[in-house]
Amino acid sequence: MAKQDRAVRTREAVLVAAGEAFADNGFLGTSMADILERAGVTKGALYFHFASKEELAFALIEEEELRAGQMVNEFLERDLPPLQTLIAMVNRWAQIIQTDPVVRAGVRLIVEQGTYNRPMPGPYGQWDTRVAELLERAAEQGDLRKGVDSKAAAEFIVAAFTGIQLVSQISSAHQDLQERLQVMWELLLGGLLAEGRSVVFVPGGAL
Repeated sequence: MAKQDRAVRTREAVLVAAGEAFADNGFLGTSMADILERAGVTKGALYFHFASKEELAFALIEEEELRAGQMVNEFLERDLPPLQTLIAMVNRWAQIIQTDPVVRAGVRLIVEQGTYNRPMPGPYGQWDTRVAELLERAAEQGDLRKGVDSKAAAEFIVAAFTGIQLVSQISSAHQDLQERLQVMWELLLGGLLAEGRSVVFVPGGAL
């Protein structure tokens, strides 16, 4: 049991180290030697868990998607209006990107998939689906402006957030992500909200 626990801790240490390296330098700018130095584990331990840099990248993307799914489910369980849930959820995800190197790396690696030998298909599908569901619920409750296509709007919101976080990564290492996100919502909500309806922007999604 102790050996198994140690293996789990080693794998987690490697993932965190790889997350920091990929988040800082991207896929092409990171080597296994960089990760090994950051992780503080033996070369044998590193390659026991991950045979290649690409395998590590996919593990980080999978972990990022797992954490995203868990976070989304937590927000969907709250008793909040759908549009308020959407804004709080996306804002919370932005905060996680700012503070969690594993998530930050996964997000960056998804954008950089063209550098891999095996690109992952449909990396934003989970987000498109959940955002569309929230918009459909908002429409049913009269909060969404009539005529808004939930699916198209969801895809646009996900694409807009992806672009904003990428620009924030390049310009400030995600330090200004919440400010950019507030501007995004201010611009988008005018086209989403039904007349007379309103929502509250809370940085970090702390509702």
